[in-house]
Amino acid sequence: MQTIIFYDIKEYERTFFEQNLIDKVNMEFNEHELFPETELSYQEENAQIISVFTASRLTKETLRKFKNLKLILTRSVGYSHIDTDYCEENNILVVNTPHYGDYTVSEFTFGILLNLIRRICYGANELKLGDMYPETFGVELFDKTIGIIGTGSIGSKSVKIAKGFSMNVICHDVYPNKEIEETYKVKYADIDTLCKLSDIILLHTPLTSNSYHLIDEAKIALMKEEAIIVNTARGELIDTEALYNALLDKRIRGAALDVLEFEDTISNKRPGENLNLKNLRTSLINNKLLNLDNVIVTPHIAYDTKEAVHRILDMTLTNLDKFLTLGQVEFKV
Repeated sequence: MQTIIFYDIKEYERTFFEQNLIDKVNMEFNEHELFPETELSYQEENAQIISVFTASRLTKETLRKFKNLKLILTRSVGYSHIDTDYCEENNILVVNTPHYGDYTVSEFTFGILLNLIRRICYGANELKLGDMYPETFGVELFDKTIGIIGTGSIGSKSVKIAKGFSMNVICHDVYPNKEIEETYKVKYADIDTLCKLSDIILLHTPLTSNSYHLIDEAKIALMKEEAIIVNTARGELIDTEALYNALLDKRIRGAALDVLEFEDTISNKRPGENLNLKNLRTSLINNKLLNLDNVIVTPHIAYDTKEAVHRILDMTLTNLDKFLTLGQVEFKV
């Protein structure tokens, strides 16, 4: 019988897998994440299958410790935390859980946007402090131009929501979504044009070598003074220092961020990891961002709903069952 080791596992996940994998596979559960410096037990070293979440770091150094690894199940859409080149070279399958949070993330995106532009949490907190009439002067979404970067499974849902608010939609994607374009009469444009014309910019694109610091000082310089940036994708899509300076100088109106560049340091779990001069500077700026009054930062929770979590577990189980019975997987990255 093969062995699977789960990392960064929560109690409800453990219960689910225990109930559905009885007599199918040996299981070991760890609440901690998996890092290069993690010491492995004999059973871990010889595991054929492991499952992780995005906080783990499956670098080459980490993966070399597993002598018989055949399958990695990441309970996420993204897989930038896994050295997929090493996996391919060593015949290790990597599978993810695509589309589990399409509606969840797009709904959250507009939730955090509305919170920022209508100062909802600010007003509620001020009322708790006794101020019945705090300064909550905001703006509405109606008839604003929204630029959506990335119109895949999540971005396309945001297009539909934006149209529900009667917004003008501009999109940018390497692979334009023809169905969205025709059904919702949206316009595709190059990214510079999108930055110039948009009142609000949503980031729904994956992090790749080509999209790193997609929003940099030059792109921000193109934006309107009233522009708002919303990022629920990956923090590294934005040049943190360029964004901070623009917000501090009021060159753009605000930002709503569920993700930050080099965000691991804020959790204090591994504050020393990769703490070179650049990352140290980014970490300090992240903490300064938290204190700006034209910024909302949430702790990477856009994915976190009951429905989305159930989809993650179901897809992980499907992949594992197929691998155990057929030697195949359904959601290979």
